[in-house]
Amino acid sequence: KNSDYICVVTLRGAIETRALVSRRARPLQIDGKTIHQIALPFHFGTAGNVRGAAANDLIPISGEPNVTIMETKALACNIVPGRLPRGPAFEDWLDRYVPRGGPPNLHPEQPPPGAPRGTLAAGHEHESPTT
Repeated sequence: KNSDYICVVTLRGAIETRALVSRRARPLQIDGKTIHQIALPFHFGTAGNVRGAAANDLIPISGEPNVTIMETKALACNIVPGRLPRGPAFEDWLDRYVPRGGPPNLHPEQPPPGAPRGTLAAGHEHESPTT
C-alpha cells in the first residue's frame, strides 16, 4: 500500500524504504507466471539531499571490464512488508528471507577455481592492469 514501509531483500542484503505504488510498472507475464517489477533510485547515497538506504547495498560490485562502469542494474528480490529490524534481530530476520547454504550463486561465465587468468581485449591494455 502507498507509503507503507517495506523491505527489499536480495541474496546480498536488505534495505528499508517506503512503497510508492504505481500503475506505470505493470506486472509481466512470462511462461505463465506473473512477474512484478519494482524500481529503486540509485544515484544518491546516505549523506546526500535524500537520506536512507542505497540500492547498491542489494547488488554485488560488478564493474564492466573495459570501462569499469557498474553493470548491475537489474536483480531478483523479495518484498517484505514492515520495518527492517536493527541490531542482533536483523540477522534472525535475514535468515528467514535469504536462503543460506548450498553452492554460491556464481555468474554463468565465471571460470572455475584455478583456471588460467584471462587477458584484456586488444586496445584496452592501458585501462585496467592485469597485475
